[in-house]
Amino acid sequence: MKNYRRAWSVSLLVIACITIISTITSFAGINMPDMFTRIFGLLDICAVVVLVFTSVKLKIWKKGQ
Repeated sequence: MKNYRRAWSVSLLVIACITIISTITSFAGINMPDMFTRIFGLLDICAVVVLVFTSVKLKIWKKGQ
C-alpha cells in the first residue's frame, strides 16, 4: 500500500510541476517548442491515469479495512 501512496504523491507532483511550467510560460509570453509541449502533454496524461488508478486502489483498500 505504501507504493500506491508514493505513486499517488508523485503523480500529483508531476501534474503540479507541469501546470506551473505551462502557466509561467504562458504568462511570460514564452513560446515553448512544439516537442516540449507534446512531451509535457503526454507526461500529464500519464500522471492523470496513475492518479486515477491509485486513488481507486486506495479507496478500495480503505473500504476493506
